[in-house]
Amino acid sequence: MQIMIDNLWLCSDCTQVACNGVYGAVLENESATLNGLAKLETQFPNGVVVPNFDSETGEGIREFTDCICEACGTSLAGYRARFSILGE
Repeated sequence: MQIMIDNLWLCSDCTQVACNGVYGAVLENESATLNGLAKLETQFPNGVVVPNFDSETGEGIREFTDCICEACGTSLAGYRARFSILGE
């Protein structure tokens, strides 16, 4: 596998679903989160969204930023985590 796209920044809701799935998730905007992640999968049909951050060291995590979530599109300031898409 190779990196198809790097430095995708996802909000806390999109991070939770991308890492753990929807099960038991309490999301602020469930529709936007699920549709946004589905859109990424559609853009890269053979790709896999994978975390590219380290919660132990904080590498690839922005605790408070106003950058737009690249899945759901929220521009509300808050948590963002870095992801990549791997594929063939």
